[in-house]
Amino acid sequence: MKQILSIIAIAMVGFVAQSNAQTVKQTNVTPITNSLSTVVKLEPINFTYDKDWLQKLNLKPSQSGFNIEQLSKVNPKLVVNQQLNYSEGKNNNKTVVVQKVDYEMLIPMLVGSIKEQQQQIDALKAELKTLKSKSAK
Repeated sequence: MKQILSIIAIAMVGFVAQSNAQTVKQTNVTPITNSLSTVVKLEPINFTYDKDWLQKLNLKPSQSGFNIEQLSKVNPKLVVNQQLNYSEGKNNNKTVVVQKVDYEMLIPMLVGSIKEQQQQIDALKAELKTLKSKSAK
C-alpha cells in the first residue's frame, strides 16, 4: 500500500510540474530550401588545434569536422563563436574565442538534403520505369 501511495504521489508531482511548465511556440516557420546545394559544398576534414591551445583549453588532440573558414563562406549560420576560459597562472583567468560548427543548425540541413536526394531518386525511378515500358513495346 505504501508503494502505491508513493507512485501516486510521484505521478501527482509530475502532473503538477508539467501543468506549471510554459510552452514556447515557434513562429515564422519556413522550410529550409536548397539544403543539398549547401551540403555538397561541405568538405569533411580531420584536424588538430595549435599545440599551445590544446593544453590551455584541454581540447581533444585530433578532431573531425569542417574547415571553419570554408564553412563560413558556404553558410555563415553554421559557424558559432564559443568562448572558452583558461588559466595563465594563479588568479589570472583569460577567455579565448574558438569558432566551431553549430551542429544543431547543420542537422536540419542534412535532413533536408536527404529529402531532396530522395525526390531526385524517385524521379529517376519513374523515368527509368517509363523508359523500360517504352522499350518493352
